[in-house]
Amino acid sequence: MKGKVIIRIWEKGLIIAGIMMLTAPVWAQDADLDAQAEVKKPVSNIEQPVKKAVKKNPNAIQKEQYGEYTLGQNDIIDINVRRHTEFSGRFPIGTNGRIQYPFVGDIELNGLTKSAAVEKVKDVLSQYIEAPEVDITIVEYNSKVVYVIGQVARPGRYSMHAEFMPVRDAVLAADLPRENTASLRRAVIIRPLENGKTVVKKVNMLSLLYDGNLKLNYDLHSGDIVYLPSTALYKVSTILQQIVSPVYTGASTYNTYYDTMDARDRYNNRND
Repeated sequence: MKGKVIIRIWEKGLIIAGIMMLTAPVWAQDADLDAQAEVKKPVSNIEQPVKKAVKKNPNAIQKEQYGEYTLGQNDIIDINVRRHTEFSGRFPIGTNGRIQYPFVGDIELNGLTKSAAVEKVKDVLSQYIEAPEVDITIVEYNSKVVYVIGQVARPGRYSMHAEFMPVRDAVLAADLPRENTASLRRAVIIRPLENGKTVVKKVNMLSLLYDGNLKLNYDLHSGDIVYLPSTALYKVSTILQQIVSPVYTGASTYNTYYDTMDARDRYNNRND
């Protein structure tokens, strides 16, 4: 009896050891992500006096002041010139940042706000008509996008309708994190820079979405990536499922084969 108990304990120990070996890369990956996403805490004024003139880092992930949308490549606009339908129409902004305007030629609108674009079109048309009345409507916002990936209901690319997009709005657009699979406390914002480097900031999405902590509602720039990683438990269960699934598949095939043979024998012997 004691021998059987010892054998069972030994078998359970082997199973636990096997799971630990299989899941070690998962825990290591989680630790690496935590280290990468770690943000240095600001030093207090007592430890290090703050200089009076501090330049704002344009690449920092933070809450921004409101910025009006600026036109860019692939945006589509409607231009309406009152009493002059020949100058009115729908125009895409090309990869060169210009629209092809009838009777006038190409007009550079890249980087302009809607109001600035109106003034520029007025200035061009004033050479052809007296006191032009111009109105511009942005029909499609295509030049500025953010990406939400990982454990959300609808990962993908989402258009921005302003110069910045709060991270909470981006996650809501992706239909919220997936229940019981997303590690909400370990979400990160990744900002690619022109020099090839990246800025990474960790965000406690649980506190932001469900506790209403708007201090964490950082503003995204075009090209930013919001990543919600999987929980360690979900990763472990996925690995175990991949291991166990072939065993059950093989057993199912084995049973199906013998069930078929048995049905064949019953059919052949139905008149005996």
